[in-house]
Amino acid sequence: MEIIFRIVLFLAGLVNFAPAMIVFFPEKIAQSYGIQLTEANLELLMRHRGILFGLIGGLMMYAAVFKKYENLAVLLGSISMGTFILLYFISTPNFSPGITKIMRIDVVAFSLLLTAYVIHQLNFK
Repeated sequence: MEIIFRIVLFLAGLVNFAPAMIVFFPEKIAQSYGIQLTEANLELLMRHRGILFGLIGGLMMYAAVFKKYENLAVLLGSISMGTFILLYFISTPNFSPGITKIMRIDVVAFSLLLTAYVIHQLNFK
């Protein structure tokens, strides 16, 4: 079961790391999220957001490979994805198809990560 947990943790890390690419390719923001950034302030905030996701995703992938900090990685990844899902559902429902797609990807990754983590923890008790 440990290998499945490690694979799921790594894949969830990739999901979290993917937005980091917009730091280097800001023109991909509109394509990735289905939104138009009408001012430099929003572009800066989105690029900074990409850095933060890169840190979380990088930690998750590191923890999957080196078996260090896995509890912290699962916690931060779960908070990141879980709060996005929560905010999606408690906010105004006029989101772009790109944002809805990201929410659905996060639901899958979040669910798989928590399930694999719980099973992994039960096997080590």
